[in-house]
Amino acid sequence: MRYNTGIVAVIVLYKTKLGQSKSFLSLSSSLMRSNIVLDLVVYDNSPGYNADEVFDGYPNWIITYCPDEENSGVSKAYNTAAKIAREKDKEWLLLLDQDTSFTDHAISVYLDAFKKYPEDILFAPIMLENNGKILSPCYFRFMRGFSSSHVKTGVNSLSAFSVINCAMCIAIDAFEKNNGYNEQIKLDFADHDFIRRFKESNGDRFVVVDLKVAHQLSSETRNSMGSDIVRFDYYLDGAKHMSATMAEKFLLMVNAFLRAVKLSLIHRNVAFLAKWFKWI
Repeated sequence: MRYNTGIVAVIVLYKTKLGQSKSFLSLSSSLMRSNIVLDLVVYDNSPGYNADEVFDGYPNWIITYCPDEENSGVSKAYNTAAKIAREKDKEWLLLLDQDTSFTDHAISVYLDAFKKYPEDILFAPIMLENNGKILSPCYFRFMRGFSSSHVKTGVNSLSAFSVINCAMCIAIDAFEKNNGYNEQIKLDFADHDFIRRFKESNGDRFVVVDLKVAHQLSSETRNSMGSDIVRFDYYLDGAKHMSATMAEKFLLMVNAFLRAVKLSLIHRNVAFLAKWFKWI
């Protein structure tokens, strides 16, 4: 008999087929090995890529497909999934992107952590970049993220760390108490904004589970000019709506300028600086 968890996972797709997503493929293997069935919300910000997908062809998944032609972003996706989880009377929401590789025992690790820390409401693994650096949990200082040199498993503090979206597992009650994600922030800063508010609404305690996952950063590959322009727009829009004091808004402005300079040099095009001047 297969075990159905109290978790709803949500995977956000963009220009990727579900069956080609690293996160989906690796977690499918984890579920098969553990004989677990998992509810999954597939939030597709580019529905054309999955037009021919048969979503009932995966025995270890119960899939709810949510196409979004408007490409509303990750915050809308996570809020939508939380509502579905509530309707299904589930306790937990597991956030996923499309580019993270999980180990075969990943889901079991979360379930064991729930039992070991029954009073806790936010769990996260250690996320690594391809070069082995720790991507999450990370330090969020001067309105930007910095890699942490060491993270211990078990109880940690959000006063010391911030947590990246992908692979974070949150109690539905706590998610709702935090008013979910800010849907004005479509991509960049969505996680740090959520965590900053979470500390105030739910307390600063969280648990790092005994699990390492590998994440493919978009910044690790050379992007086209058009791709970087689109991503820079998301960065500017996220910075605009990030919860921040006046001093922090100044830091966001400086960080955006430095990013504009870097991208302008990479692509030998001042379009990024032009966007920054228009943004301020």
